[in-house]
Order: sequence, then structure tokens, then C-alpha cells
Amino acid sequence: MADDVAASPDESLTAPLLEPAASPRDGPSVEVRLYRRGAGPVAVFRSALVGPRRDRLQVRAIQAEHGLRALFAFKPESSLRGLRIRSGPAAAAGCSAVPFRDGAVIALDGEPKGSWTKPAAVIVAGVLVPAVMVAVAVKGVPEPLRSSRVVNAVFPPWILASAVIIYARVRTRPRAAAP
Repeated sequence: MADDVAASPDESLTAPLLEPAASPRDGPSVEVRLYRRGAGPVAVFRSALVGPRRDRLQVRAIQAEHGLRALFAFKPESSLRGLRIRSGPAAAAGCSAVPFRDGAVIALDGEPKGSWTKPAAVIVAGVLVPAVMVAVAVKGVPEPLRSSRVVNAVFPPWILASAVIIYARVRTRPRAAAP
């Protein structure tokens, strides 16, 4: 369903990139130009309009197909996001709350789903490093490590303390919004 088409930045949303629907019985549809965090378009495809009046976009299907967490209205000329396009009530089954006109060309900006591996690795490292430091402080350094030149040369106590402080600061620091 997704046809990748490269578009130049000077193209407007008034000129469709895809050919019109082959037959009227295909039903109403819109041309979607999908951007990812303002870059792209990463995909240009035709999406059928569904719902009782056949004027709603399938938001959840687009999110699932392209691995997105959220969809936003987007203005490519100024690279500005608009309002978030949300699903309607539960009875709408993942359709947009806002109606769309048949044959319209719309630009959507998507927020990718986050990876669970990076936060999990940071949490594990953040728990293990202080646990090892506490174990060493309470029980002392084991004899095999005490005689090791590598541990004594690479990890003086002030470096380990600095690492814990920096880790705590980075975890609690507010992050800048994505451009």
C-alpha cells in the first residue's frame, strides 16, 4: 500500500504526487505524505477513508504500518507540526476524530516508537554500578582485585564517584524537544 516517492521540497500540497484512484468504486481516499520528525517525506501513499460517512482516516493502521507512536498535522514549507491527529471514540475503531475530504493531499509528521533496549541498559547500568560500589565499600576490595593493576589504575574512587554523579544528573536533566 505504501509507494515510496521522492518529493522535492518546493512541491506544494496542492499538487498530488500519485495518480488519481483507478475507479470510483475504490472508494474515497486521500494522498498521505508521511514525514518522520520533520524529515522526508519518507513515504507517499494513498489511504482509504473509512467510517459511516467515508470521511475518516485510519490513524491506528498508519501508526502500526509505519511504526509510529503519534501522528501530527504537518506543514512541510515551514517544518512546523500542527495538532496531534487522534483516534476518535472507541466505536470509531482507530479512525481519526477529524473528517477529511476525498482526494485531499495531507502531510503528516510521525513520532517513531522508542526503543526499549537503551532505557533498559541505562537502568541496569545505573543499578549495577552503585551496587558494586556499595559491596566494595562494605566488604572491602577482594584480594584478587586488590592485586590487579588494571582495577587500581583505571578506577580510582574519585572517578567512580564522579561517574555516579554524572549518571544521576543526566537521568534527571530535562531533554530538549526534537527539531
